[in-house]
Amino acid sequence: MSSIDLISITALVRKVQADLPEIVAKMINDSHVEFVAPKEKIRNIVTLLTESVQMLFPESVIGIDLEDDKYEVIYMFWSHLNNFLCQVRVSLDGPEPSIETVSDIIAGLEWHERETHEMFGINFEGNPDLSLLLLPEELEGQYPLRKIFKTDRSREDESGLSQPKPRPKEGGASE
Repeated sequence: MSSIDLISITALVRKVQADLPEIVAKMINDSHVEFVAPKEKIRNIVTLLTESVQMLFPESVIGIDLEDDKYEVIYMFWSHLNNFLCQVRVSLDGPEPSIETVSDIIAGLEWHERETHEMFGINFEGNPDLSLLLLPEELEGQYPLRKIFKTDRSREDESGLSQPKPRPKEGGASE
């Protein structure tokens, strides 16, 4: 690869700010930048990143439940060639949060979006397969990483996890 393929993280921030002024850039350090984008601009920022950064690979899509029907989705991208990490943070509101998919822009994000949908109930509009990936069918429509999710421990025996041991009383003796 020639040096023409390289882009500095500072040059990337300048390009994003010039092309998409509604997106806020936060330099975390000299190899990590965070872009805060309105959900309507997710496809624009991901497209710009893929066009501007050679060999940009998806690392993950992370959901966060902030409570009171407020969520965040964080997309993580790594460029081995340029040796930096880009993350794109998007805020979502409502009991049924949704955002457009970017899995058609960057191959490999389909499964990350699917898992985030399954665990948080975030709908990725246009994702071709948001079926269950990890959870049993009886949990479809329930989102275990939302803070309001309650477990009744009815499947604890199936989990293979050992039962919690009683805590010792003061003085070190247990019952």
